[in-house]
Amino acid sequence: MPKVNAKQKEFHKRTEADIHALLAAYDDDIAFGGGLYLRMQGGAARWFAVYRRRKQDDGKKVRHPLGTVEQRQGELHTLRAEAAQICEKARAGNYPDAPECGKAVPTFGEHATAFMDQYVPTLKNKSHQDKWRSSVTNHCKSIWNKPIDQIYKADVIAVLKPIWKTIPVMASEVRARMEAILDDAANHDLRNGDNPALWTKALMHSLGGAPPASGETRGSHAAVPFDEIPALMVELAERNCQTARALSAIILSCLRSQEFVGMRRCELDLDAEQPSWTVPYERFKVDPHKQPYVVPLAPQLVAVLREQIAELDEIYGPDNVDYIWPGSISGTRGDGAKPVISSNTMLKYLKESMERDATVHGFRASFDTWTDDQFADGSDATPKYHPHAVEFVLAHVAPGGKTKKSYRRGMMLKARIAIMRDWADHCLPPKPAATKDNNVAAIADHRADDHDKKSRNYEAV
Repeated sequence: MPKVNAKQKEFHKRTEADIHALLAAYDDDIAFGGGLYLRMQGGAARWFAVYRRRKQDDGKKVRHPLGTVEQRQGELHTLRAEAAQICEKARAGNYPDAPECGKAVPTFGEHATAFMDQYVPTLKNKSHQDKWRSSVTNHCKSIWNKPIDQIYKADVIAVLKPIWKTIPVMASEVRARMEAILDDAANHDLRNGDNPALWTKALMHSLGGAPPASGETRGSHAAVPFDEIPALMVELAERNCQTARALSAIILSCLRSQEFVGMRRCELDLDAEQPSWTVPYERFKVDPHKQPYVVPLAPQLVAVLREQIAELDEIYGPDNVDYIWPGSISGTRGDGAKPVISSNTMLKYLKESMERDATVHGFRASFDTWTDDQFADGSDATPKYHPHAVEFVLAHVAPGGKTKKSYRRGMMLKARIAIMRDWADHCLPPKPAATKDNNVAAIADHRADDHDKKSRNYEAV
């Protein structure tokens, strides 16, 4: 028999008279000595013999059911003997194998992986799916190998506190995802009691108070002032590379990186009277109406896209690459694990090659600020653009709240066409069309040049 320590002796002293008080005081397993435990499960207080498999097997904790308190009332001495006998056999490698013996308790990591395999594919886009998995696996390492029925509030606090004030949005998402995983474990009778990751004031106080508001820790996305955009676009046009063209295109499109980088040929209609790009709503962080989003394309953006497509066709052959902005692996675009260009690639190019202390997302702020500075003809106070149309250009949720959103079915396409063309004309002013006066002036200049050349030739002779 194993040696009984002082703590075990205290557990052995517990009697049936202590059951109700202990259940009220603890939300986890309650030890009664000899491997006998009591817990609330499925609305009833249940007895279990708890043992751990040997390390050479799998080392998992196993809970062997022995009945409810009501069923085994007055049998505490017998229950201890049964539990001790089961645990002694388990130490010798003779594990109970009947179906009623219960299931091995998985670790948090094992149950989280199983839960994510089932739940994550239901999320609407791959970006959300990847973020869900990475946030849990990266931030829950300290509890990853701990049995899921032994995750307590102290464990949740240990996971969240290091990131609570520094990356509050991520911390809030991790907490919510831990809550979902632990709730699922309770639904599978793998744990009991309150969910320690449930958002409460007590948890907030233990974490040091409310987290900083979104954006307070990193500040707003740095942006290129809108009046400097034309010069930047000229510089980008001089760079004959994909990343420079991608930056030019994302500036003109006003969309987020995750929506932009996945652009495909099948989404583009460049030959229409009004060229457009139809973005599937699954790719959006926030989709205005859960329907494909049509981006009207200005002539300048069409020109950038045609230039990019022409280069892809030259490198890979006509129509051999579906993505307009393919990724780069070992210098070969379109191959490997990254099918599309990374937003970090564009950010690094902007900061290092273009020497701009700004972010790619900041171009959306540049556009929004520019619209605030545009006024109706003859006015210096009346905005030129409808504020709702500006929000739709940025693919924000429909303004006006849930009620207005439920009634508004369109996304102000005609108004957006005008805004996108004006924005493109600001970023890349079109070359002035040749006029009769211009032609006359050009001819006069040409004749003057010829006269100068003849004079010089005559003097040389």
